[in-house]
Amino acid sequence: MSITEMIPGRIYVGGRISPEDWRFIDQHINAIVNLRTKPDRPPFDFSHRVMIWMPITIKVTPSITWVENLMAHINLLVKQGYSILIHDTYGYQRLGFVITAYYMQRFRMNREQALNTVQKIKPNIQPTVNYMELLARYENHLGLC
Repeated sequence: MSITEMIPGRIYVGGRISPEDWRFIDQHINAIVNLRTKPDRPPFDFSHRVMIWMPITIKVTPSITWVENLMAHINLLVKQGYSILIHDTYGYQRLGFVITAYYMQRFRMNREQALNTVQKIKPNIQPTVNYMELLARYENHLGLC
């Protein structure tokens, strides 16, 4: 299975969803945040769960507004008690950016603290240079400098 638990019982992360991952999702996840450019197609009825598709690419860096919007969605889902899977294709670049941003916002960590914390849980997390630059701007936006 390629899913890693980042916040016990609440937030999970991973790459492209395999058949084994879908079995886990069916039993444990009730919200998916998909960062891939392709929508998810669950092999079971997902109609009473939440699916958010917010595609991003490595080549085009999203805005701070995009980040704030995604963080608001994730925070609302957490507050409402959802178990959330956030995923992209490989599970370390775009995903690394999003989960690092979440830790920065949620736990009031600066960029390096958040990145180090998530890498302790999932060592292959590695946002690209443009995403690291966006995280630096987000750190400033959050007033964490």
